[in-house]
Amino acid sequence: MLFGSGRGKTRVEKLTKRITNQYNQSVDRYGAMEDLLKLGAQSWEKAEKLAEGSPEREALERQSEDAYVALLKRFEMNASKSIDDEEEKGWLYNRLSAIGKPLLGPIKRFCKDADGIAWALRIVEDVANEREEWEILDALLEFHPPVYERDPSAKLQMLTHIKEIEDERVREILSSYLDDPDENVRFFCVDALITNAEEQAKGALIKHLDAAGEDSVRLCSRILDGFADLGWDLSEHAAVIRKHLDDDHAFDGKMLTRR
Repeated sequence: MLFGSGRGKTRVEKLTKRITNQYNQSVDRYGAMEDLLKLGAQSWEKAEKLAEGSPEREALERQSEDAYVALLKRFEMNASKSIDDEEEKGWLYNRLSAIGKPLLGPIKRFCKDADGIAWALRIVEDVANEREEWEILDALLEFHPPVYERDPSAKLQMLTHIKEIEDERVREILSSYLDDPDENVRFFCVDALITNAEEQAKGALIKHLDAAGEDSVRLCSRILDGFADLGWDLSEHAAVIRKHLDDDHAFDGKMLTRR
């Protein structure tokens, strides 16, 4: 018999507290995770047997999603024992990846407010096709635009995931986050553009090197180091390079080198 919405919600909330309590015994967290996995799977299976759009199906789909979102919250908590923590997260990652497509909706919902999304994005990489992955990433880019955030952890995890994708959109996205107020975000994007070594990013890096509001010495040094290591022709930007040249680099009008 299907739980009423109030009872079902209470059960998920209780199980969520058990799996996100860092001081619980590992066996207790495993038991709660198994219960949530069972609840999510059974609710999903029952929902698929009902007519689309029916209130009963929608209630079951919501209950399944609630269970999976609760499980994803385990990735945001660090257990008091680091060995248990790593084993539990690895176990949960494998179990959730095996669920496949039904997890994509819960992941999108979870990532909207979560601080730790790296594990969830690993699951997306495993189960989503290119279109589905970009739907989630596009939503994340809306959740975390290049504006001030008190805690940019999720934004950095999002960008770390995007950096590894082979797609022309990646360079444009990383370049747009060079305007982020957080210095760590800007530095990550500079480093990612240099690491990806696409010469089409040269213009964005030059522009940022010469940006009036950029006062990060390590960031500007990373751009100069990157230009030197990549050996790009900087003739068209000689004036900007000379303006920002430091004691650690030499410039011959075309190539930048390390001293």
